[in-house]
Amino acid sequence: MADVFYGVAGQPVDHSLSPVLINIVAQYVSANGKSAPKFDLKQTDLVSADYIQDALAWGYVKSIPKPVNWNLTGAPFGKFRNRALMQKVLEATAEITQSIDGLPNENSSKVQPELPFDVKINLPTKSFSEEVWLNLTSPLKHQLKSPAVVDFNDSSLIESVNALRWDGFGWWSTNVDGSGVARVAEYFGIDITSGAVIGIIGGGGAARSTARTWQKLGGKVVNLGGKRDLADYDWYDSAFNEQKSCDVLINFDNDEIPSDVEVSGFVMNASYHLIEGEHDDRVAAITDAVVDGRWLLAAQHLECWRQLWAPQVADLLPSLDLLISMLITAESVLASYS
Repeated sequence: MADVFYGVAGQPVDHSLSPVLINIVAQYVSANGKSAPKFDLKQTDLVSADYIQDALAWGYVKSIPKPVNWNLTGAPFGKFRNRALMQKVLEATAEITQSIDGLPNENSSKVQPELPFDVKINLPTKSFSEEVWLNLTSPLKHQLKSPAVVDFNDSSLIESVNALRWDGFGWWSTNVDGSGVARVAEYFGIDITSGAVIGIIGGGGAARSTARTWQKLGGKVVNLGGKRDLADYDWYDSAFNEQKSCDVLINFDNDEIPSDVEVSGFVMNASYHLIEGEHDDRVAAITDAVVDGRWLLAAQHLECWRQLWAPQVADLLPSLDLLISMLITAESVLASYS
């Protein structure tokens, strides 16, 4: 059994749904067959940090000076109320075996291909007795630059790391932003390998990861402007920048949709916002014409498990639509007690 200490580090992190996802997936994997590995989440934390060294320090000492108040419960993270409510979440999501009606789940059973990585490294093929798993968010993604960290998925090249693993012997890193976008696009019927076009607004870490992954899968990228410019990077193919049409559009700077861009497929929100209302209202939000950022968050989380944290259990992970269904139930449970 692996004792896992999990944290989400960055600023702000008080809105994060990632602690919910890690608990749900760990329970699902551990319950998925008698021979499935058991993951004991010894601790989950929200780590408020402006500098990468503070996030890594949490990984070593596994404690923070002051608990973060979690928006989903209005209580300090890690305290009794949050632990009790997380148990309520796990009891409710353990009963979910099918996806919510209305989800476009016809593609969910499709075999997920290996994403193309340039660097061939031998990841650990088992979980060690005690591990640290970290997700990084803004402003930490671009700060990790160390030869002591084994990196793959081009996260050093694109200057963006959002997942870390300490296996007891050393640190491993990757970036799953682009992988998550690709998985969501595949789920909604986009064939990237045939040359599908994605329009990207923004040039930050998540945008760079998406552009890099999309290009490596055989797709085309249109840079539609934003606060930073993708063209500043040598690996970016700017041949299609004059194009004003795309199959998928994602804005990493805000939620605005430019009126002069023709989108033949769908628009994806890069972020997710608090959903209020009853369970049906939450379902409506994730089945809207604009793909909610929860899809991206869930896909990225599954990629963390598949690529870095526990690749040996890739076949035991829940499908994307099932995880989304469990997440909506989890949020409904938390909202009922807030």
